[in-house]
Amino acid sequence: MTINPRDYDLNELREMARKRGDGEVDGRRADPEDPADPAEMDWGPLGEGDDVSMSAGDSFRAGLYRELLPLIGGSDDLEKPYLHSIPDTYAAEFVVFEWLEFLLMHAGYKGAADALHYYESIDWITEDVASRLNDYLLGIDENGSNDGVDLDVDDHMLSLVYVAKLTNMQ
Repeated sequence: MTINPRDYDLNELREMARKRGDGEVDGRRADPEDPADPAEMDWGPLGEGDDVSMSAGDSFRAGLYRELLPLIGGSDDLEKPYLHSIPDTYAAEFVVFEWLEFLLMHAGYKGAADALHYYESIDWITEDVASRLNDYLLGIDENGSNDGVDLDVDDHMLSLVYVAKLTNMQ
Protein backbone atom coordinates (compact mmCIF):
# COMPACT_ATOMS: atom_id res chain seq x y z
CA MET A 1 0.00 0.00 0.00
CA THR A 2 1.44 3.38 -0.96
CA ILE A 3 0.63 7.04 -0.37
CA ASN A 4 -0.11 9.22 -3.38
CA PRO A 5 0.66 12.87 -2.58
CA ARG A 6 -1.83 13.89 -5.24
CA ASP A 7 -4.63 12.53 -3.03
CA TYR A 8 -4.18 14.93 -0.14
CA ASP A 9 -5.61 18.42 -0.20
CA LEU A 10 -2.64 20.63 -0.86
CA ASN A 11 -4.77 23.77 -0.87
CA GLU A 12 -5.51 23.17 2.81
CA LEU A 13 -1.79 22.92 3.54
CA ARG A 14 -1.08 26.09 1.59
CA GLU A 15 -3.92 27.91 3.34
CA MET A 16 -2.50 26.93 6.73
CA ALA A 17 0.88 28.32 5.69
CA ARG A 18 -0.72 31.58 4.59
CA LYS A 19 -2.69 31.90 7.84
CA ARG A 20 0.56 32.41 9.73
CA GLY A 21 -0.34 36.06 9.56
CA ASP A 22 1.75 37.71 6.92
CA GLY A 23 1.63 35.05 4.23
CA GLU A 24 5.33 34.31 4.53
CA VAL A 25 6.76 30.84 4.41
CA ASP A 26 10.37 30.32 5.51
CA GLY A 27 10.96 34.07 5.59
CA ARG A 28 9.77 34.69 2.03
CA ARG A 29 6.42 35.45 0.45
CA ALA A 30 4.41 32.33 -0.32
CA ASP A 31 4.31 31.74 -4.06
CA PRO A 32 0.85 30.55 -5.20
CA GLU A 33 2.40 29.36 -8.46
CA ASP A 34 4.89 27.10 -6.64
CA PRO A 35 4.28 23.55 -7.91
CA ALA A 36 3.24 21.51 -4.91
CA ASP A 37 2.51 18.24 -6.66
CA PRO A 38 5.62 16.25 -7.59
CA ALA A 39 3.95 15.44 -10.90
CA GLU A 40 3.79 19.18 -11.69
CA MET A 41 7.44 19.86 -10.89
CA ASP A 42 9.96 20.13 -13.68
CA TRP A 43 12.34 17.24 -12.98
CA GLY A 44 14.06 17.46 -16.36
CA PRO A 45 17.72 18.28 -16.96
CA LEU A 46 18.90 21.82 -16.50
CA GLY A 47 19.29 23.80 -19.64
CA GLU A 48 21.36 26.82 -20.47
CA GLY A 49 20.09 29.83 -18.55
CA ASP A 50 18.14 27.76 -15.99
CA ASP A 51 18.24 29.17 -12.47
CA VAL A 52 20.09 26.64 -10.33
CA SER A 53 19.84 28.55 -7.04
CA MET A 54 17.77 26.76 -4.45
CA SER A 55 16.90 27.85 -0.94
CA ALA A 56 17.22 25.48 2.00
CA GLY A 57 13.41 25.28 2.15
CA ASP A 58 13.21 24.30 -1.52
CA SER A 59 15.92 21.69 -1.02
CA PHE A 60 14.13 20.23 2.01
CA ARG A 61 10.81 20.14 0.15
CA ALA A 62 12.46 18.45 -2.86
CA GLY A 63 13.88 15.83 -0.48
CA LEU A 64 10.39 15.17 0.89
CA TYR A 65 9.05 14.76 -2.65
CA ARG A 66 11.84 12.33 -3.44
CA GLU A 67 10.95 10.32 -0.35
CA LEU A 68 7.26 10.24 -1.29
CA LEU A 69 7.74 9.40 -4.98
CA PRO A 70 8.67 5.72 -4.48
CA LEU A 71 5.56 5.34 -2.35
CA ILE A 72 3.12 6.43 -5.06
CA GLY A 73 3.94 3.70 -7.58
CA GLY A 74 2.19 0.38 -7.80
CA SER A 75 -1.08 0.73 -5.92
CA ASP A 76 -4.25 2.19 -7.36
CA ASP A 77 -6.40 0.90 -4.50
CA LEU A 78 -5.18 3.46 -1.97
CA GLU A 79 -8.01 5.19 -0.18
CA LYS A 80 -8.27 7.70 2.61
CA PRO A 81 -7.66 7.37 5.47
CA TYR A 82 -4.19 6.22 4.60
CA LEU A 83 -3.24 4.87 8.02
CA HIS A 84 -5.92 2.55 9.42
CA SER A 85 -3.88 1.16 12.30
CA ILE A 86 -0.43 1.39 13.79
CA PRO A 87 1.59 -1.72 12.88
CA ASP A 88 2.68 -3.87 15.84
CA THR A 89 6.40 -3.99 15.11
CA TYR A 90 9.43 -2.45 16.78
CA ALA A 91 10.32 -0.64 13.56
CA ALA A 92 6.85 0.93 13.42
CA GLU A 93 7.06 1.93 17.07
CA PHE A 94 10.40 3.60 16.37
CA VAL A 95 8.86 5.56 13.46
CA VAL A 96 5.88 6.58 15.64
CA PHE A 97 8.11 7.91 18.42
CA GLU A 98 10.39 9.68 15.94
CA TRP A 99 7.33 11.36 14.36
CA LEU A 100 5.77 12.37 17.67
CA GLU A 101 9.09 13.69 18.97
CA PHE A 102 9.38 15.79 15.82
CA LEU A 103 5.86 17.22 16.36
CA LEU A 104 6.59 17.92 20.02
CA MET A 105 9.87 19.67 19.25
CA HIS A 106 8.27 21.88 16.62
CA ALA A 107 4.86 22.60 18.13
CA GLY A 108 4.73 21.45 21.77
CA TYR A 109 2.04 19.22 23.24
CA LYS A 110 -0.92 21.33 22.15
CA GLY A 111 0.41 21.82 18.64
CA ALA A 112 1.19 18.11 18.26
CA ALA A 113 -2.29 17.14 19.48
CA ASP A 114 -3.83 19.73 17.15
CA ALA A 115 -1.79 18.38 14.24
CA LEU A 116 -2.98 14.82 14.92
CA HIS A 117 -6.56 16.05 15.07
CA TYR A 118 -6.02 17.87 11.77
CA TYR A 119 -4.57 14.74 10.13
CA GLU A 120 -7.63 12.83 11.30
CA SER A 121 -9.95 15.52 9.90
CA ILE A 122 -8.34 15.35 6.44
CA ASP A 123 -8.34 11.54 6.51
CA TRP A 124 -4.64 10.85 6.67
CA ILE A 125 -5.25 8.77 9.81
CA THR A 126 -8.29 7.16 11.42
CA GLU A 127 -9.85 8.17 14.71
CA ASP A 128 -8.40 5.05 16.35
CA VAL A 129 -4.88 5.88 15.14
CA ALA A 130 -5.24 9.49 16.33
CA SER A 131 -6.36 8.24 19.75
CA ARG A 132 -3.40 5.85 20.05
CA LEU A 133 -0.95 8.55 18.93
CA ASN A 134 -2.40 10.96 21.51
CA ASP A 135 -1.90 8.27 24.17
CA TYR A 136 1.73 7.93 23.08
CA LEU A 137 2.12 11.73 23.33
CA LEU A 138 1.29 11.58 27.02
CA GLY A 139 4.19 9.22 27.62
CA ILE A 140 6.87 11.25 25.87
CA ASP A 141 9.00 13.62 27.93
CA GLU A 142 9.12 16.98 26.22
CA ASN A 143 12.35 18.99 26.41
CA GLY A 144 11.25 22.61 26.45
CA SER A 145 7.99 23.97 25.19
CA ASN A 146 7.08 25.35 21.80
CA ASP A 147 3.37 25.71 22.52
CA GLY A 148 1.82 28.31 20.29
CA VAL A 149 4.24 27.68 17.40
CA ASP A 150 2.38 26.69 14.24
CA LEU A 151 3.59 23.92 11.98
CA ASP A 152 4.31 24.96 8.41
CA VAL A 153 3.69 23.18 5.11
CA ASP A 154 7.06 21.42 5.22
CA ASP A 155 6.27 20.09 8.70
CA HIS A 156 2.99 18.66 7.44
CA MET A 157 4.71 17.18 4.39
CA LEU A 158 7.17 15.44 6.71
CA SER A 159 4.22 14.11 8.71
CA LEU A 160 2.80 12.69 5.48
CA VAL A 161 6.13 10.93 4.93
CA TYR A 162 5.79 9.37 8.40
CA VAL A 163 2.20 8.33 7.60
CA ALA A 164 3.43 6.77 4.35
CA LYS A 165 6.20 4.89 6.14
CA LEU A 166 3.76 3.48 8.69
CA THR A 167 1.23 2.60 5.99
CA ASN A 168 3.86 0.66 4.10
CA MET A 169 4.69 -1.31 7.26
CA GLN A 170 1.16 -2.74 7.46
